[in-house]
Amino acid sequence: MKLDNFISKRFWHSENQKFINFAKYFATASVIIGVVVLIIALAVLEGYNKTLRTNAVKFSSHIQLQKFNRDKIENYDSIKHALYKNIPQINIIEPIIQTEALIKSKKNIEGVMLRGIDKNSKIINLSDVIKIGKADLNQPNSIIIGKRLADKLSIKLGDTVLVFSINSFQNLSQFDYNIQKFVITGIFESTMAQYDDAIAFVSISDAQNLLNLSQNQATNLDIMLKDISTADTVSHLIDNFLSYPYFTYTVFDLHRSIFSWIELQQKPIPIVLGLIVIIAVLNITTTLLILIIEKINEIGILRALGLLQKEVIRIFVRLGLKIGIIGAFTGGAIALLISILQKEFEIVRVNGEIYYLDVLPIEIVPMHYIIVISIAIILSFLASLIPALISSRISPLEAIKFK
Repeated sequence: MKLDNFISKRFWHSENQKFINFAKYFATASVIIGVVVLIIALAVLEGYNKTLRTNAVKFSSHIQLQKFNRDKIENYDSIKHALYKNIPQINIIEPIIQTEALIKSKKNIEGVMLRGIDKNSKIINLSDVIKIGKADLNQPNSIIIGKRLADKLSIKLGDTVLVFSINSFQNLSQFDYNIQKFVITGIFESTMAQYDDAIAFVSISDAQNLLNLSQNQATNLDIMLKDISTADTVSHLIDNFLSYPYFTYTVFDLHRSIFSWIELQQKPIPIVLGLIVIIAVLNITTTLLILIIEKINEIGILRALGLLQKEVIRIFVRLGLKIGIIGAFTGGAIALLISILQKEFEIVRVNGEIYYLDVLPIEIVPMHYIIVISIAIILSFLASLIPALISSRISPLEAIKFK
């Protein structure tokens, strides 16, 4: 064993020096906390980004096509064929009926966005989010609603509700509306409050009957692309191809506030939280300086016996790296454990009306661990250089006389 390695181990396991041990454990704990906080913050940001992007298209398409003034789309089959033929980026097109409505139970009444979809829709897969009942719209006058909405209306599976749809509105005294009874056949929970709270699904045929539309009429066309990253480009292509009175908007336009919120969080938070790691690593410098003061006599004796300056530097660099490595890997392990527990058991829940989701999302990204742990170790090395250089310049004579 090399002499400098032996001495660094002796300094690390100092006995009867409680203050040095306290400083050493405090510095290690600081690195652990800094690494845990930074990794968890990055995991939450990535979780929000992935979950919101996934959920944003869960009940919507990449692009929606409709007419100005919300006029109904006539002969949508001909539009579908034209789009398939001229825009190869399109994967699926489905007609939908989308309208505001009122849904009334025996106890309450709520406003909803009613969506009439194809019974075998390839775009909206309700079976993934159904919690109670079935994702089945084959029965006439069946409706599927969100859990939050069901709680507000105090209804359960199999209950009957009334749906009011306003077809035209002239003034306060003249408006045309339809009323239809629906039976609750399914209750879904998407973890996104804005969906669970205000969206209800019926079959497209029932929606057409409610709004007095014929079989070849729809209010919107849902368009799914082969690559969602081309949504903005394809949206402009469709606008230019169909022109007025048709227009399109993408899922990013529809959820602009959500995606802007994610981008706002992603930029400053890693920088701010990264300062926590820097401050934690600076504690290593303080700890090593304390150790130098406490061990200055020993350092002087070793220097007098022929210990080289570079060997003294290596002693304190090893000590700083040991604190950094233990702290970084322990912090990474704790962060991974917390992430797994949250991902599996959904321990931490949030207010969906404020944070868009009901459960705090966590995404485990190996690269985050590699980057954060590496940075913590590198900073620990840099933080140990200053005390190491100071210790190497101590005069043996002055060090032996120091008390």
